[in-house]
Amino acid sequence: MTKNTSIKKLNIEGKYNDFSDFYDVNKVIIYNNILKLFENFKNKEKEHIILRLSANIENIEWKTNLEFSREDIYVLERDILPYFEELEEYETCDKITKLYESIK
Repeated sequence: MTKNTSIKKLNIEGKYNDFSDFYDVNKVIIYNNILKLFENFKNKEKEHIILRLSANIENIEWKTNLEFSREDIYVLERDILPYFEELEEYETCDKITKLYESIK
């Protein structure tokens, strides 16, 4: 890792029967954390961001890294924005749109 990388750790408590169960319950938490990480790209020096996720799924300690670079900014409009539109979280949608514009 370099100083051009921002890393956030997200340990999600609880026990989940499978990945789908885990993802459905925690999607809003995961997406909000990804959104916060993307704010690091406002700093022109940051080139990579990583969300280190961990949880107990099927009684196994599961860990993964979600890694993004500046070029992955499209994720905000393609994935994150539609999700919050569906939830009718318009304040968050506005934040996403402004963030996207400030980074691109």
